[in-house]
Amino acid sequence: MKQIIKLIIVLVAMASVSAEAGMIARANAVPQGIPSGIALGGPGTVNGTNMGQPNLPGSIPQGAPGPGGKTNVGQRDIIDTVEQSYRALNTLIADFFQRSTLAKERREMRADGQMFLKAANDREPLKFRFNYFRPTNHEIVSNGRSLWTYLPENRKVLLSDVSFVFDPMRFNPDRDRASNFLQGLGRISKDFMITSPPQGQDVDGNYILELEPRRATETIQKLFIVVNRDAVLQYVWNNRDIRKIINDPQRPEWTFPILSTTVVDHQGNTTIMEFSNLKANAAISDQTFEFMIPGGVDVVRPSPR
Repeated sequence: MKQIIKLIIVLVAMASVSAEAGMIARANAVPQGIPSGIALGGPGTVNGTNMGQPNLPGSIPQGAPGPGGKTNVGQRDIIDTVEQSYRALNTLIADFFQRSTLAKERREMRADGQMFLKAANDREPLKFRFNYFRPTNHEIVSNGRSLWTYLPENRKVLLSDVSFVFDPMRFNPDRDRASNFLQGLGRISKDFMITSPPQGQDVDGNYILELEPRRATETIQKLFIVVNRDAVLQYVWNNRDIRKIINDPQRPEWTFPILSTTVVDHQGNTTIMEFSNLKANAAISDQTFEFMIPGGVDVVRPSPR
């Protein structure tokens, strides 16, 4: 249960934690972390080995072959690929793998499942569902107004009001500072100071961005994003017009080019999420983001601070 609560906070609190989530965090959250550096397995791997010659901070390895020869990719190109593709995203279905390690205890926890996302627009709030399959079944569901966290083994549902966080009438990505990670992917350059770590790229050539909040937060000290190399190159090769590369049914990873995220908190604890088997802009019923509370289950409604 504690691991699931921590995930809620990481996903639903990029820049700040809602009153409900903050209360739950203090009561239940387990610190999560990873020993020195980032260590991802699979696509988007950054493990400190076989990285080739390191690049200076802020530099991007050059020389990717393009239609006219070598392609120069700048940090702005990587950021634009993330922000512009997310702003064009309507829905997303993806498998995820989560790895958390307790910094003090040096204990690792792993989980996987499937996520559903419906991006916010000027009329509808952000909606999402995370179905955990292992190590145990859990569900995290939000219709943009309520957030349900169902813990079958405990016969409990945590029910929180998140309407003030996701209200589309209160959030304009061009104007307002994002209050959560999923809401803020379209404006990371406004909410974070962004550099490229010494590695620059992972072993597969995917680009790495290192983000630090412009304003202090309770849950995030640093955020690392591994961005699909091919999506960035296609963006550059197509005259930096995101419309020419998104919505390709054969390459859904270009519509959602994030391979993994790594959140580091103030205790050095880290939560990693990797994404695969993407389906971008597929039809998803709004019922997917509703939750029917099973009979005989206790409903816990956290009180604001």
